[in-house]
Amino acid sequence: MKTLMLAATAATLAALTFTAPAAAQQPIILKVHSFSSPQAPEAVYQMLPWIEKVNKESNGRLKVEFYPSMQLGGKTSDLIQQLEDGVVDIVMMNPGVAPNRFPVLQGTELPFTNVGTSAGQTPAMLEWVNKWLLKNEFKGIKIIHMHATDAAVLHTRTKKIETAADLKGLKIRVPGRFVGEAMKSLGATPVGLPLSDIYESLQRGQIDGMTINWAIMTPYKLQEVTKFNMETPFYQNAIMSLMSQASYDKLPADLKKVIDDNIGIAYSTEVAKKIDELTVPAKKTIADSGNTLYSLSPEELAKWRAAMAPVYKLWIAEMDKKGLPGQAMFDDLLATTAKYGRK
Repeated sequence: MKTLMLAATAATLAALTFTAPAAAQQPIILKVHSFSSPQAPEAVYQMLPWIEKVNKESNGRLKVEFYPSMQLGGKTSDLIQQLEDGVVDIVMMNPGVAPNRFPVLQGTELPFTNVGTSAGQTPAMLEWVNKWLLKNEFKGIKIIHMHATDAAVLHTRTKKIETAADLKGLKIRVPGRFVGEAMKSLGATPVGLPLSDIYESLQRGQIDGMTINWAIMTPYKLQEVTKFNMETPFYQNAIMSLMSQASYDKLPADLKKVIDDNIGIAYSTEVAKKIDELTVPAKKTIADSGNTLYSLSPEELAKWRAAMAPVYKLWIAEMDKKGLPGQAMFDDLLATTAKYGRK
């Protein structure tokens, strides 16, 4: 009997030995929820290649799943809450969809403070973020990637905007609060809309125009519902992929290394270089569709720049209310973006 029991015990241990590795090979699933479509530049040139690379380098132990266009439900403004509540592990968004959560970061979108190339202003943005924001707005969050879009400009349905006076009474879609304040300062009425609603809103005449970067125009076919496209750079938006620190902390050390090997300023700058390559083809497609591309006169541009003074003061004042050195942060933003080639 004793011999039989020992044999049975040995058989049980042997079974556990063979079944344990099989169970251990179940991949760790990381869910990515995105505000944009799978055809958007940030998906095509950042998230989808990143997912493929991370899955491959983990030897199948990580399974990163992509849910674009808010497929998991909620509004774009819910993304950061979904991340912090553990509903998802990674989100792709811009700070404007959660203005109350990222008021400091929206300083990088203040008009004329950071206009340049995506590859130039991406390291500027991240250098400034690393200096001023990591301990407040990014507490509990790991930045996977962040890039400055190519230049965002003004696009309108039927009216060519050559002076600020031409904007009076027009409804202009904006990506976030401070770009909205800039539009107010120029005489327009800002309207907040998700990307997915812009085409129909323009088509129906519910809005008269929008501020948006060139690279996003053609994936959403927005050249079809605009006639005038201003080439004067206005600002550059931030696009970011953020991971819950809690989700990261749960990973074993070797899988943390897989994540760490695929993030950082150098990585984000490589993404930005690909974004820059989209600008010229996008402009050609828009021009070939019969649209009018034009620029503000130097004299009018100077007036638009001067009109931003109260917007800058508003952001600085709000930083001061948070106990942050608003003026010093703003001055450092200008110095940093100038160092990286601000126009």
